[in-house]
Parts: sequence; C-alpha cells; structure tokens
Amino acid sequence: MCASVSGIEPHFGSGSERAGSFAGAGLFTSRGCYIRTVGTLRVVRDSRMRLWGVILTISLLAVACTTGGATPDSGDPTPTTGSTGTAGDPSTDPGDCPTTGDSEPWSADVQVEAKVVQEPSGDAPGVALMMYPRPDYEGKPWSQWGQGIVSSDGKFYSAIGDHHGADGNSFIYEYDPETMKLTQIVDVLATVGHEPGAWGFGKIHAQMVEGPCGEIYASTYWGNRRGLTFTNGYEGDVLLRLNPYERTTENVGVILPEHGVASLAATPDGSLLYAEAADPEGQKVGAFVVIDAETGETVFSDDDGAHSGYRNIAVAADGSALVSWNETGLARYDPEENTLTLLDSVLPGSILRASTLPDAEGTIYAVTRDPAVFFALEADGSVSELGPALGYTASMALSPDGDRFYYIPGAHGSAWESGTPLIAVDTETGESEVVVELNPFVEAEYGLVAGGTYNVAVSDDGKTIYVGLNAGDPATRDAFGEVVLAVVTLP
Repeated sequence: MCASVSGIEPHFGSGSERAGSFAGAGLFTSRGCYIRTVGTLRVVRDSRMRLWGVILTISLLAVACTTGGATPDSGDPTPTTGSTGTAGDPSTDPGDCPTTGDSEPWSADVQVEAKVVQEPSGDAPGVALMMYPRPDYEGKPWSQWGQGIVSSDGKFYSAIGDHHGADGNSFIYEYDPETMKLTQIVDVLATVGHEPGAWGFGKIHAQMVEGPCGEIYASTYWGNRRGLTFTNGYEGDVLLRLNPYERTTENVGVILPEHGVASLAATPDGSLLYAEAADPEGQKVGAFVVIDAETGETVFSDDDGAHSGYRNIAVAADGSALVSWNETGLARYDPEENTLTLLDSVLPGSILRASTLPDAEGTIYAVTRDPAVFFALEADGSVSELGPALGYTASMALSPDGDRFYYIPGAHGSAWESGTPLIAVDTETGESEVVVELNPFVEAEYGLVAGGTYNVAVSDDGKTIYVGLNAGDPATRDAFGEVVLAVVTLP
C-alpha cells in the first residue's frame, strides 16, 4: 500500500544551497509506487486558458497537416518538448552546422550498460541504473551539478566533474536508449588544450542546450574558486560545441574573460545562447551575456550589480530571456531590441533557481531557492504562486503535453533521507504524486545513498525520465563522491 504524505511541512534553511531539506526522514515508504498523492499546490490559473490552449494546439496541427508540416510562425508559442527542447533538426546536413574547423573526435573507449532493477508493471514504472564511469583518482568530490539534455537524436547527454581547481577536469557522456549504454565521449581538458598546473574545469555547472541544427552546447565551470588564478593559459570558462553527426567537439572559446559560466540557456530556435557569467571574486555577481550560436560572437553583455542568482535563465516562447534581479525580481532580455529591462514581477522567494520550457500557452513553471516555492510565469510576465516545494529544488522538467512537471526535492544531499522521491506535479490542479523512490534501488545496487539531483530531463515522447543522482557512502552521511544515472520508464 502507498503511504500518504500529504501535509508535509518543508524545512527552509538560511540562504545556502542546502536550504529546503526535509524536516523528517523516511516519509516515503513504498518502494515502487507510481501514483501517490503527496499534497496539492495552490494553483492560481484560469481553466479557460487551458481550453483555448487545446483549441490552439489542434488548429496548429491541422495547419501543419494541410501544409506539409510547415514551420509555425515565429510569433507562436513554442510547444514544449520536455526539459530541454529540440531546436535542432536531426536531418540537417552536418555541413550546415556551425564550426570553427578545429575539433576533437569523441571517444567510445569507456562505456557501461544500464542494469534494469525494476520492470514496468501495472502502476509501477521501470527503473534502470548505471554508475557514471570515471577516472580512478580522487575527486573533491566527483559530482554532477549541471542539467543534461535529451537531444534531437533521442539520446541523453550529461556530464560529471572532479571538483578540482588546478587541473580540474570534467567529462561528457552520451546515453543511448536503444542500446542502454552510457559512453564517455568528451574529456574536457584534452579538448581545450590545457596546460598542466593551470586552473581547470572541474564542473559543467550550466544546462546543456541545443543549437539550430542539432549541435549541443556546454559550458565549463571551475570546480573550486579558492586560490583561482588566470595564468598559464587559463583565461576563464569556455563554450564547447558538440556535433552529434560528426561526433566531434569544438572549443568555441572563452565566453567572458576571467569569469565562470554557472548558467546557460538558448532561444527556442537555438540561434542565441544566454549565459550568466560569474565573477570568481563574488561568484553571485558578474554579467549576463548573449552569444550568437553560429559565430560564437557576443552580441550583448550587461554587468549591472542588481543581477542576482546566477543559477538559472528562463526562456519565453518568444525567445526572450528572464534572469533574477535584486533577488526577488526579474529582468527580461528582448532579442529584437537587444535590451535588458526590469519587470514588475515579484518572485515568491529569492532568485530563480530552476525553470521549465514554456508550455503551449507560453507559461513557464519555476521554483525559487529560499524559500523553495513553485510559481507559474505567464506569457504576460505575471507571476502566480503555486505553493512550496518539498525541499531545495535545482532541476525541473515539463512533460511534452505540459500537464505535469517533475522534480526531486533535497538536491544538495538530503533527498535520500526521504527516499529520493521523483515527484510529478499536475500543472492544472497542483496535485503532487510520487512517481518512484529512487534511493532504495541505489542503496540495494551500489550500497550508496542517492543524495539528490541537479539534472532531471524528459524524453520527447514523455515516456522516459532521466535523473542524474549524486551518491555517497551512507556511513559518512556524505551524499557525494559517485554519480548514478537513473532511467525511469513510465508504465
């Protein structure tokens, strides 16, 4: 039987990234349960908008069928495609993809196969697990901090890093759902031409995004900024372009000299990349940068000190970007006007911590950091509070139909205390349901606790949810040190 956990009171800490841990432990007790109510968020939405959204979607589909699948007008809201979007066209000629002409081939030497630990049955989803293969040296610790992407080719790309400062390194992986194999494809230091002893790239902290022809962009980040020096060839964090057709990676170059990129996003068509470039001296100060994906050139940069957060950039259906401003406000970048403007919107907590793609109506679902509160950001810029998350939340993914979003509370190491529940929230009613508890599977398979995630993504058909889990030794109560990929298949 599935135990009800309605009415859980989340515990909110100070402003640190450990804020939002659960007040109690072991509240989710049923290991393989799928639809299990855990509470209801207060949703301030007009159901008539849903109806018009359905009518609009049907109309667009009818037009597409009668016009041979013509691309909708750029003014139409972009249909959601899970957590990452599919800007690129997998049928595009690789010769049309942007390139610098200098690239490194992907490797296929390091590979592991997923193990199915639960078959889908009835209401219970399928679960497959695999440990990210990594070099055999000590990390500080080995961990995953960035959002992966389900790309146009149907594969899932993500990264882990060693968290080192000098000589820090990260690795990028490809998971193929057809073969159920996870392959290490990119060694960042080998790609960027690193000089031994120089500061390295111990994390990929920002979200991976897709460009206009299916290329994937990732940005590096320092693993540790204490003692950081811009010497021996290290000039700041770099933008990497991965080409799934050629299976190569290019170093596009430093995004903003003497800055690290903690957050990355892209317009729906992938033509512009948005970055929050943090200053290592202040970390939560820096600049908002806009990059032309084809040329790699910066087309806009703003270093106003009111810009805050540096953890998430929400992108609207019209391609405009939204960033935290003065902790509880938002500023909008208009790509047509090339301007950044403060909005009247007020967030229900401090900084924009995670967000989804817009749904068919243009609504973005997001969460603040402190306290951890979900809200809906409508196309007109208005904010509707949905209710508290059940803990610090660093990643959200919207289903393709926009009916629900997924998250795991307790991102910074505390999720295992309550079973590491993958939770679905109904965007219409606010009802929350536990899809599956992942910690019991990770403990049984690896003897580790699944501490939390910064990486939840949904496949384009909505049937598969990818979750990257930081995991550690339960004896030390440190939920970092290894990274596990969980692939959840909905029944």
